[in-house]
Amino acid sequence: MASYLNTNTQTTLSPPRPSWVDLTNFGLPSSMETSGYVPFLMAIILIASVMTVSLRKNKLSAFPVINASKNEYLMSGRAMLARGLEEFGGKPFRVNTGLGGGVIILDHSVMPEVRNDARFDSTKFLLQYWQAGIPGFEPYIALGTEILHNVIKWNLTPAGIGMSSWELGDSQFSFTDLDMILAKLNKPLSDEANAALSDILTDNEEWHEVLLGDVIIRIVARVSSVIFLGPELCRNPDWLKITVNYTNKATNAAKVLRRWPVILYRTIHWFLTECREVRTMLIEARQIIAPILEKRRVEKAADPSLEYHDALDWYETAAKRMGVEYDPADQQLALSISAILTSNDLMSQSIMDLCKNPEMFEPLRNEIRSVLGDGQWKPTSLYNTKLLDSVLKETLRLKPVAAVGLGRRVMEDVRLKDGTVLPQDSGIAINAEKMWDPEIYKNPRAYDGYRFLRLREASEQGEKTSQLVSTSPEHLGFGLGIHACPGRFFGANTVKLVMCHLLLKYDIKLAENTNISPLEFGFSMLANPTTKVLVRRRKEEVNF
Repeated sequence: MASYLNTNTQTTLSPPRPSWVDLTNFGLPSSMETSGYVPFLMAIILIASVMTVSLRKNKLSAFPVINASKNEYLMSGRAMLARGLEEFGGKPFRVNTGLGGGVIILDHSVMPEVRNDARFDSTKFLLQYWQAGIPGFEPYIALGTEILHNVIKWNLTPAGIGMSSWELGDSQFSFTDLDMILAKLNKPLSDEANAALSDILTDNEEWHEVLLGDVIIRIVARVSSVIFLGPELCRNPDWLKITVNYTNKATNAAKVLRRWPVILYRTIHWFLTECREVRTMLIEARQIIAPILEKRRVEKAADPSLEYHDALDWYETAAKRMGVEYDPADQQLALSISAILTSNDLMSQSIMDLCKNPEMFEPLRNEIRSVLGDGQWKPTSLYNTKLLDSVLKETLRLKPVAAVGLGRRVMEDVRLKDGTVLPQDSGIAINAEKMWDPEIYKNPRAYDGYRFLRLREASEQGEKTSQLVSTSPEHLGFGLGIHACPGRFFGANTVKLVMCHLLLKYDIKLAENTNISPLEFGFSMLANPTTKVLVRRRKEEVNF
């Protein structure tokens, strides 16, 4: 769901070598075994490194830095962005993130230049924050591989029925086409959602307290795993524990690693408990998946027509079609990261928003009853839950997962139309303040669950641009352009389906004195993981 994918990214555990490492350019002998060459070699590398960094710093010096230390960025990133907008009046400025030259924050007016330009790479921007090349973080590298992009595109997006990547990125197509693609998944998703809610929230008709983020991520993990891994693993407790915990553990390990100088990353990670935990989880994931895949390969060798209809099989098909090898555990955890992290965050925050606006519960239930009254999932069932769609999009507008959008790595020097030169290898992002702009949204800081429903009903263009999975310069929840999150279609489908079950089958309210403020870290804005709610089972109204 988040905008993680880029077909141009190579599957490699190490960043590409800078050109100056090619020593043949200096006329050195091919063999460097003689110790006398070593000091000369080290001096050349040191000088070249200093020159490269110095030149890059000179180019970056054109952009004023708003914060002196990375700690200010980590602790108050969103407030710092607002201050930069006011202080520099829309002109570019730089945030010191503690990595490389930081991030250049650009005004929203440059979005048309950035969103579909291949010289700006979203995956390479992401990987600098997820420790590319550090053992245990391989699933984050997998997020940028072509095979993952194709598995999603060929099976879970309109591109699977012939839509172009531009249409996919900017969401200009009929969503009924998408509903037809996803409808075949809804029955197994619905059955697992029903079972997961009963197991995790229980059928207790008395109010009882639960930790919201904990129960939602477990529900989302189980439901998503039906499609990702099939019946063998979707309820496997060891696998579910890994999928639920890997993202949190990796996020925490990355935070701990960032406390150290970048130059020490490749050494210090071996000694950090948090990084060891991530490596161990990845080893365990491989041990769980390997025998399942081996069993399937034997079965398919005996019967080539055999199909399994899940992502394990999609990967096998894609690998043969593309002629590539892949690591199944890395790829499955990458799918889990992209689906579970953002789906859990959106669903958790949406529930908090509904609890703060309880007048929305009954209209939503009425809509779900009208759509699913006969208990049957139709191709257009979720498409017709338009109020629910609006509610989710409003939550994503008020609290996206990040206070910036269109995070990109600049692959070569780029001159913008206003004359701004963005240096090669610099990081850029767009301030997301337009999502809270009174010139675009009436009462932009206030929650309005009907906001996007009204926009859909107002015009034909509104019908196209105001749906949850639609992208636009005014709503960067799922990115924009060629790097807009392709997994958003499946993620939105899953969240809406689970919400239908939850709203009809449970009453829910905030626990007394619970904290619902988003957790902010750097540019990230995450649903508060400590929020507690009270739930109780409702009487069955619709059997679906």
